[in-house]
Amino acid sequence: MSSTLDSSSTPMEDTQKDTPVDSGESRIADTENVKVQDAKPKEAKKKSKKRSTAAKKRGTGFEEFYCDPPMTPAEHSEEKDIIYPPHRPFVDRIEECVQRFRARRRMSPEREVLFSRYLVLGGIDATIRQFQGTRNIGDDVLADSSKSAVREMTADDVIQRGADGNRSVRFYNPNYPDHWDVDFTGVAAGFVSEHLPQLVGAKTDQFLMGVDVVLNFLKYVDRHDVCPEYRDDVRRAQKVCMKALEELPATTNLLRWLPGHFNTALTVLYIKPEDDDSSNFSVSLDQPLPDIKFARASLAATLSCLMGPDRFPTNAEWFVTDKDELTFEVLEIDLPNNATRAKYKTLNQHLVNYPDIHPCGTITARAVVIRNGWDTTGATIPPDTGKKCQFVLEEGALRLLTVDMKLTMGVCTLNVGLKFIHYIKGILPSFYLFLPQELMFQYKEPVPNDRPSRSVHDPEDDGDVVAGNPAGDLDD
Repeated sequence: MSSTLDSSSTPMEDTQKDTPVDSGESRIADTENVKVQDAKPKEAKKKSKKRSTAAKKRGTGFEEFYCDPPMTPAEHSEEKDIIYPPHRPFVDRIEECVQRFRARRRMSPEREVLFSRYLVLGGIDATIRQFQGTRNIGDDVLADSSKSAVREMTADDVIQRGADGNRSVRFYNPNYPDHWDVDFTGVAAGFVSEHLPQLVGAKTDQFLMGVDVVLNFLKYVDRHDVCPEYRDDVRRAQKVCMKALEELPATTNLLRWLPGHFNTALTVLYIKPEDDDSSNFSVSLDQPLPDIKFARASLAATLSCLMGPDRFPTNAEWFVTDKDELTFEVLEIDLPNNATRAKYKTLNQHLVNYPDIHPCGTITARAVVIRNGWDTTGATIPPDTGKKCQFVLEEGALRLLTVDMKLTMGVCTLNVGLKFIHYIKGILPSFYLFLPQELMFQYKEPVPNDRPSRSVHDPEDDGDVVAGNPAGDLDD
C-alpha cells in the first residue's frame, strides 16, 4: 500500500511543476467540472425543500370541507372485490378499515389518543405495541411486501382472535361473542356523552376534536361501503355526533340559566337560609338572590299569566312539604305563546324599580334512574319514578332544552302541589348512554403468584410488622 501511494504522488508533483502558465484549456475544463459538480447538490437540495414544503401543505383529512381524493378504477375494484366484499367476515373488514383510515389521516397526538379511546370503547385493541415499527422489520422483508402487508405488520389497531389463555377479556373476540353486539350508534353515544366529557373535562376544543374524529371515521366507513349490512346504524351514529355538537353549548348555557328567576324567587320565599343546601350548585344566571318584593312580584306575575289565578289557592299559607334530589327526563316542552308574552309585557310596564320578568313556560318530565356504572342494587327507587310532573322555566332556558335530556336537580314541593327547582346538579344530553366497557379501561388481567402469603410464624419474613413488633413475632 505504501508503494502505491509513493508511485501515485510522484507523477502528480511532476505534472504540477511541468504545467505551463499559458495552457488555459485544462484549467478552464477543470473549472467547468467543478461548477457542474457544485450545481448538482444545490438542485437536489432545492428539490428536497420543495418536497418538504409540499408535505407540510398536504391536508390532514380533518379540514372542514375535506374529501377523500378520487380513486382509480383499479382501486375501486380492489375495495369492492378484495378489501370490503360482503362475503368477507365483518371483523376482517372493519379491522382493515380502521388501519387504512389511520394510515390515510395525519392525526395529531391529541387526535391519536382520542381515536384510540374510541376504538377501545368499541372493543378493538388499540394499545401501543413496542418494537413493531418498520425499523424492526428487515429490509428484505420490506422490499418483498406490499403496502397493505406492511400496514398489517405495523398496525396497533387489531381485533383479537386468540383462544383461552391468549386473549384479553377487555376486547371483543369473534370466537367468544357473548355479551357483545355490533352497535355503531351505541358506541358513538357512549363515547360523546359519557367517556369524552369525563376525559377532557371543561376543555371545549378537546371535546369538539373528539367528536370530529369519530364523525370523520364514521363518514369514512359509510363512504367506502365497508359494512353495507350496518349502513343505517352507521348513519344514525353520525346523527348522534351532530347532536353532540348542538347540545354541548346548550348544556353549558343551561347550567347558567337554571334554576331560573321564577324558581329562585320560590327559593327565597319558602326556604330558610339555614336549610339551604344549594351553596355548592349554580344560581340563576350567576346573579345575586332577588329581594322579597321582587320575588313576590315574579311569583304573582307567573301564576297569573301562565297558570291563571285559580290554579293555586292564594289565601292559604304556603310552605315546603318535601325536598328530594332526583333525575328527571324531559318529555314535553311548552313555550309561551304570543298572548302570554303580551301579558308579561303589560306587567313589566308597572315594575319601575325592578328588572323585567321573563316570560315563562313549562316542561313535563318524569323521574328516572340513570345507569352510570355505580352500584345501585341496594338503593331505594324514588316513589315518584315514572310519574309525570311540571316545572316552570323561563323561555330562554326552554329554548336550550331538548326532549329526552336528563336533569339532576333538587326539587321542592309546596303544600299546594306546586313543584319548583331548588338547585341544578347536572345535565345529561338526550342521547346519554353508559356502556359496560367503561368499567374495563383500568382492568388488569390476573397474574398467578407463587409467593406464599405472609405469616407471623415465618421468622424469615422481615417485612411483617405485627402490633408494633418489628420481628413479626407474636408474644405468648
